[in-house]
Amino acid sequence: MNRFLLILPLMLLGVGCAEQAVVTVPESLDDSDSIEVLDEAEETVVAATVSYPVEEYVTRRTFKQFGEYISDRFNGYHVADDVEFADVEEEVPVSAIADGTVLVADWVSGYGGVMLVEHDVAGERVVATYGHIDLASTELSAGDQVVRGQFLANLGDGESEETDGERKHLHFALYGGEGYKLAGYISTPSELDPWINPHSFFLEQGLDPTQTARFYNSDKDLGGDIYQVSFEIPDGWELEYIPSLEALNLFTLKGDGTARERSQVLIRYFDASSFLTLSTVEIFSTEDLFVGMEGYTARRYDIEKKEGVTDFADQPLWRNERHLVTDVRGEEGYTRYFVVAANPELDPSVYEDLLASMIIK
Repeated sequence: MNRFLLILPLMLLGVGCAEQAVVTVPESLDDSDSIEVLDEAEETVVAATVSYPVEEYVTRRTFKQFGEYISDRFNGYHVADDVEFADVEEEVPVSAIADGTVLVADWVSGYGGVMLVEHDVAGERVVATYGHIDLASTELSAGDQVVRGQFLANLGDGESEETDGERKHLHFALYGGEGYKLAGYISTPSELDPWINPHSFFLEQGLDPTQTARFYNSDKDLGGDIYQVSFEIPDGWELEYIPSLEALNLFTLKGDGTARERSQVLIRYFDASSFLTLSTVEIFSTEDLFVGMEGYTARRYDIEKKEGVTDFADQPLWRNERHLVTDVRGEEGYTRYFVVAANPELDPSVYEDLLASMIIK
């Protein structure tokens, strides 16, 4: 069996600590394969229990992540990770992430073809939703048994009945507990509780779906008509557009709850001829500085919402606490100011690196 070496942090089950280990990973796994973990102290064999549902799962999650609030054809908090294949004309096979039993294989409004599979993962019942599939490509039906890595179906063609008019992508969701759940979106944050963040799930099962850093692209990313800027989105983060605020929320892919609850940086804007401050906040200090790739004029505030002021609607809760905000402009005169606020628990160096990467178009 061919192998390659990979260095990664491994969470030791039952110990609760992260250690650096050398992991020998086979190029492909079948049910008899395992992952060998070589530590300085001892050699451990960790059985591979799950696999990704499609190839390029890590790199193609570029739109609609778990917990983002979406407002387009659908409205609500997204319960899944979407894996995008609109640029791929060839068939894209979808496979089972673990052994299990097919619960549903049918056409459902909003999905087109969809399959629910009940998986047994480390003794726990986890149901996976494989949405927007071509039902004509599968012979599976409710009650059939599947094994990890088994072909389930091909993705449906974009803008077709196979996907109910949606783009070509896999809607991949996970939930625990009993019953069937076919919702792609839910209305309130509390309704997200039964759903499992796929990113966190794979991390817990020994796979690392962490995406590498990328730059915000105003030509493709949501909000680009307002935010004519570019900046680096750090490793393991993604971006949510908040329609009610016309704001950009940068959040960690890992973790529970909505994208707003995992928020690290919030970016807003205002148009003016000079720096402005809100009457609803107390300012502890002010600093003039230059940030960004071109040394843009900026002003930094250490602020906190004033006592008695209502919590800021639709914003991360940390915005009501004491935190730093940096206002940045690209030119003098009447222009657009970008307001970059940092979660008070964010590593200051990450905040500074993000500001340093900014380019105002």
